[in-house]
Amino acid sequence: MQFKRGENEWSINGIPNIKNLVRKAEKHQISKKHLTNKESFHMLGKNRIEHSISESRRLTAINHNKQVDINRKILARLIDVVCFLGKQELAFREHRENEGSLNKGNYCEILDLLAKEEQFIREHFCTNSVFKGTSHDIQNDLIHCVTTVLNSHILKELKITNFISIQADETTDVSCQSQMSLIFRYILDNKIEERFIGFFDVSKNMTAAGLSEVILNELSKWNIGKKVVFQTYDGASVMAGEKNGVQSIIQNIYPMAIFIHCYAHQLNLVLLHSAKSIKDVKLFIANLTMFHTFFSRSSKRSSLLREQGFKLPNQCNTRWNYHSRAALTIKTHFNELKNAVSHVVDDPGWDSNSVCTASEEKLRQLFKYYPDIFDKDRLKNELYIIYADPLKYFAPLEFIDFIFKNELQEVYQEVTKLIQLVLTIPATTASSERSMSTLKRIKSFLRNSMTNDRLSSLSTLAVEKKMLGELSKDPTFINNVIDVFATKQNRRIDLNYIQI
Repeated sequence: MQFKRGENEWSINGIPNIKNLVRKAEKHQISKKHLTNKESFHMLGKNRIEHSISESRRLTAINHNKQVDINRKILARLIDVVCFLGKQELAFREHRENEGSLNKGNYCEILDLLAKEEQFIREHFCTNSVFKGTSHDIQNDLIHCVTTVLNSHILKELKITNFISIQADETTDVSCQSQMSLIFRYILDNKIEERFIGFFDVSKNMTAAGLSEVILNELSKWNIGKKVVFQTYDGASVMAGEKNGVQSIIQNIYPMAIFIHCYAHQLNLVLLHSAKSIKDVKLFIANLTMFHTFFSRSSKRSSLLREQGFKLPNQCNTRWNYHSRAALTIKTHFNELKNAVSHVVDDPGWDSNSVCTASEEKLRQLFKYYPDIFDKDRLKNELYIIYADPLKYFAPLEFIDFIFKNELQEVYQEVTKLIQLVLTIPATTASSERSMSTLKRIKSFLRNSMTNDRLSSLSTLAVEKKMLGELSKDPTFINNVIDVFATKQNRRIDLNYIQI
């Protein structure tokens, strides 16, 4: 290989007299030019080609990454504002958000406040005409990206839990759309978690087939169908019907998803039927209804009532179905059943084996519904040990705390699963009802035109504000949101680093 920096007689002309070859070769071997070319030969291919070709490209990459640092820092402030407004359930926008507006909305006004104290934000708004981060689309994208990161955290929890139950309820929002709230309930070690999944517009199809399709789509999306063991709804026939209700359709696909009629609705139903049998209470309830009807049917009478400093709550006519032979049997023979159980548990003449035998029928039912989950023999032995020691008579939540605090998971493997299964049972749909209160605060009369995706995302930030607060303390949270934002579509701002 010839190098341009070599001597002509070695690289171009050659040596005319062969007698002088050895002497000239020894002299050339220690020359500066030879040593320089030899170094170049050994370093060939050792450096990155693009940097060897152009040093300016490396400098460009360094400058690019510095700008990405600034851009990600700016976007982090935008995400902080989104999280703050979402947790506080505040409106983002106003009718006019231009510079001449007196009120540009909470989102822009908070950014203006931050710009007064932080120079890099102020410089961004003053100099950047391509991406400011204040448009409606950017706000929606940021809300969606934060929700995506929250949902990814929920998905990680769902993957490690053993059992999941679902709660669903429906309400009508301020724009007269029917919204169904969906909640997942599960156990993480010894803690009960209930996660809000979203609101779903079911106005077009409120039949059992339509409602069950929404639920089944979400179970498929989250890939948790095989872990669903309970489903809890109110007693409406479209939800609780034994043949064609939502619970029946879902249980046909996921047999372990046992239906639980919300006990809060059952209690309300019991009180309603009890009130109907008492004349004075019946008249009192009728009078309450009559008062509301009298004042609500006249704007003048309603105004008079408001002048007195209060208003009557809205009347809610709800249809209830209450058919439970088991409840009637227990009610009829409650004392006898109580005496029998107390006699078995408390009488010293009965040993622990008898106590376990008294639970055999319940265990048979458990193994019937969940045949492949428990080791039958081991579960019976673990229960025998627990029943034999009165000091271990705890409520389920207290006992699972006892197991984890004393690191007895390996000892009581099957009992741990059994308690987690029991604690997964959603006794009521209270979480769904609470999410509906959030719906009324977020989608108000002045904010009634938002899309359902935005409504569901904002509701997630509000309902899961505790989880959002915990995750936001993690330094990787903001970076994860930015990464989702950067990959969602092509942005007019550099957010990805170049490898140097």
